[in-house]
Amino acid sequence: MKILKITSALALAVIMAVACTSNPKGDEAKVSEAEEVTEAEGMEIAVSSDEADMEFVGTKPTGRHYGNVALTDGSISVKDGKVTGGKFIFDLNQITITDLKDDKENHKKLVGHLQSDDFFDAKNHPQVTFELVSVKSLNPEKTAGDYDSYQDDMEQPSEDEKIMELPEFELEGATHEVTGNLTMRGKTLAITVPAKINVTDDGVKAFTNFSIDRTKWGLMYGDESKAVDKAKDKFIYNKVGVGFNIDAKAENM
Repeated sequence: MKILKITSALALAVIMAVACTSNPKGDEAKVSEAEEVTEAEGMEIAVSSDEADMEFVGTKPTGRHYGNVALTDGSISVKDGKVTGGKFIFDLNQITITDLKDDKENHKKLVGHLQSDDFFDAKNHPQVTFELVSVKSLNPEKTAGDYDSYQDDMEQPSEDEKIMELPEFELEGATHEVTGNLTMRGKTLAITVPAKINVTDDGVKAFTNFSIDRTKWGLMYGDESKAVDKAKDKFIYNKVGVGFNIDAKAENM
C-alpha cells in the first residue's frame, strides 16, 4: 500500500509542541476520555513507513515552525467500501522541521527541545500513536477531493513583522467524522475530527486537518494561560495545527 503522506497534528499531537507565529484557527478537535477500540473487520492493509508521516504547525506571537514526524508502523482496514479501523505509530526520534531544513544548527536545537522533557519527553515516551475508534459518514455523495493543509503556502514572518496570523482554516467538503485515541507523553485521549475519505476500486484516499490543545496531553512548556504579561510575547500558543493524508493504491491492497 502506498501512502503519499500522512501529514500534522495527530501527534499530532505531536505536533503540537512546536513554537511558532499565531494561533491556528478552524476545525478544533473534540477531545474526550479514551474510548474502547474494537477489532476492525475486513482487509488490513500495511502502511509503508517510507511513504507516511505526520504534519504539524506550531505558533507563537512572533514566529512559527512546521514540519513532520516519521511513521514507524501503520495499518488501515477496509470492508465493503468503508474504512473500519486503523492504527498509526509515529517516531519522535525522527522529527523534521521543514522551515529549518537549511539551518542545521537551529534545526538540531529545536528538534532536541521538542524531544526533551519540556515537550514530548521522547526518552521515556518515544512514540505517538493514533488508533481509530469509529468512522461516521456525513455525506455519502461527497468525494475526498483535494488535500487542504495548514502548511500550504506558509512563509515565515519578515524581520519587521511582529505578528503574522495564520489564515482562517476550515476543512472544506468533509465526508466523515473520525474518532480515534491519540496517545502522547503517556496520556491517551479520544479526539473527534472531520475528514475526507473516499474508498474506490482504485484505492483509498483519506485526509484531515484540525487543531488540538497540546496542554491536554501534558505538553506545558510556554503555556499561554500561564503568561504573566502576554504583551512580551513570552509564550507559545497552546493550539497546534495537525494534518494526516493517506493515498493507498488498489494494487497494493
